[in-house]
Amino acid sequence: MSIQFKKVNYIYNENAPFAFMALKDVSINVKDGSFTAIIGHTGSGKSTLLQHINGLLLPTLGEVDVNGFILTNKKLKSLKNLRKQVGMVFQFPEYQLFEETVEKDIMYGPVNFGMSESEAKENAKKALSLVGLDASYLNRSPFELSGGQKRRVAIAGILAMNPKILVLDEPTAGLDYRGRNEMMRLFKSLNESGVTILMVTHDMNLVLEYCDDAIVVSHGKIEKHVSVKELFSQGAYLSNLYIDLPTVTQFIYELNANGFNIDTNIKTVEALADVLGGIL
Repeated sequence: MSIQFKKVNYIYNENAPFAFMALKDVSINVKDGSFTAIIGHTGSGKSTLLQHINGLLLPTLGEVDVNGFILTNKKLKSLKNLRKQVGMVFQFPEYQLFEETVEKDIMYGPVNFGMSESEAKENAKKALSLVGLDASYLNRSPFELSGGQKRRVAIAGILAMNPKILVLDEPTAGLDYRGRNEMMRLFKSLNESGVTILMVTHDMNLVLEYCDDAIVVSHGKIEKHVSVKELFSQGAYLSNLYIDLPTVTQFIYELNANGFNIDTNIKTVEALADVLGGIL
């Protein structure tokens, strides 16, 4: 399932005194089955870019092609077919919970998109299991759960629709270290099962460990669309954009500057520790 942006411009408050061009001639092609990070400084246009993929925003100029579903500036009567394929996880998705039970909340999206109640119930159980919660949660009120559990339920509601594309906007915001890692392992497993994932994040450690490609956005324009390996080989470039290197990568650069010869593609502290253990 390919995603193509073709010379997309987007203007907030078009024709108003405070009009703002958030995207400028954006052209990208996201590979089917990839796990792509969208990175850049605050206000660079990252979230605006993501919201075009499931039609929350429509281009002011240009077009977005999501597996043959064409989005332009023309108003559309229905985006249901697109949104069946594209699931979007906002920052703090737990704030969107509203039903009286976890089961009803997870079922809401699938039923709204035409799934039968019996099938939606079965999907709710499967989705809840995917996010690490058992069936005992189905009849509980979502408002009685912890913050981390609420987020899992909210994400389960999206997964229950079996999306082919998952769009994540800072999905680990507010989570502790353990919760962050559990959530990212879930997304990686979905990606390995064939789901194309795009993720906005400020955490370069997550980009290094989990993503294949990276799109760098700056002032509404695409600066680069490269592999993660290539991205983090350009420390000076990232510094100019006020983007930090991952902790592991930065440490390796410092070690190599002091006489070591360590592969800069190492992704985790544990892997670096193993390498250093064999040297020291």
